[in-house]
Amino acid sequence: MTIYFGENLKKLRKSKGLTQEDLADFLGMSFQAISKWERNETYPDITILPTIASFFGVTVDSLLGTDMIEKEKRINEYRENYLRLISKGKTSQARDMLKTAISEFPGNYDLLSKYLNALIYAQYDDSYLLSIKAEVLRIYDNIQNYCTVDSIRIWTKKLMCRYLRDLSLIKNSGVDIAEAEKILEQMPVMQNTRDYEAMYMYPHDDEKRAAACANGISEMLRLFGEIMNRKYKNFLDADDNISEAYLKLVEAVMPDGDYGKSHYLMVIYNQRLGVKKYLAGDEKSALAHFEKALTLAKKYDEMPDVLVHTSNAVKGLEFDKTKAYRFWEGSFFEDVKDGLMNRPELPEEFKNSQEFKKITKNI
Repeated sequence: MTIYFGENLKKLRKSKGLTQEDLADFLGMSFQAISKWERNETYPDITILPTIASFFGVTVDSLLGTDMIEKEKRINEYRENYLRLISKGKTSQARDMLKTAISEFPGNYDLLSKYLNALIYAQYDDSYLLSIKAEVLRIYDNIQNYCTVDSIRIWTKKLMCRYLRDLSLIKNSGVDIAEAEKILEQMPVMQNTRDYEAMYMYPHDDEKRAAACANGISEMLRLFGEIMNRKYKNFLDADDNISEAYLKLVEAVMPDGDYGKSHYLMVIYNQRLGVKKYLAGDEKSALAHFEKALTLAKKYDEMPDVLVHTSNAVKGLEFDKTKAYRFWEGSFFEDVKDGLMNRPELPEEFKNSQEFKKITKNI
């Protein structure tokens, strides 16, 4: 819990135009004691608090920052609820909850940026995206003009890029992709990111350097998988050799099966490769990839909220499932299974075959 006494005392003293010596004289203390109080190194005896509060015309609770502590607690509750809802794919519920949060704490840009994220991704239909345009632009401008936290400003630039991209794909939306590109140009290039630079920060600290590199390896594997996933508009056009190479790369770096951030990509790649193998006439390989995808999806459902990596390259790194990217709601296994059952490329005869049913039943 944060203690705000020192910060509050300093603000009150300065608001009255007093020096530390002035306040010390009034209280019969040394100015060194006042200095230590303001730095939160020590605190006054509880019997002096009413005198200090009376001198400044405030309550003891206000002097101690009790109201600020309660506010901080409430904000943290909103943050935790947001992460919980997002981790379960309940984005629309997160949006509604955060709308209440920002009305309660309108100056909190962390909550506002989270609301913007939930607002944009709560629904994917064109009419919804168009209906929220004015609100999205207003929130984005508010954050960019007044928020001083770079990480929040950059994240909302990313959100706006993707939102404007989606609008540019809607006929008569009045938005051109060039609008997103203008914002994109303002964002840092990949090698200027925190995760990349952290790997160079600790040349003489083996432990911190290893931890930074483990995080960098995990993040780069995920980014590479995402990039290859998005290179082709239609996954049927993707190069099978590269897709298989990605699966082998992740398995080689994380032989213990602790795929962490890349886990959902391992599911997607196996699922899509299975479809391509089937279309190529290799039903045996298709079934093997489908079984792998379903097995990994089930494993993800059963994974603890926090996974500690054991594979050597990323050993000790923590993967927090509650904060990870998620595009499904409920069970990942059921989502993948439903996806396979609804694949237009797979005929009903194959879906009803004993081999395919055996895979889904056994898992």
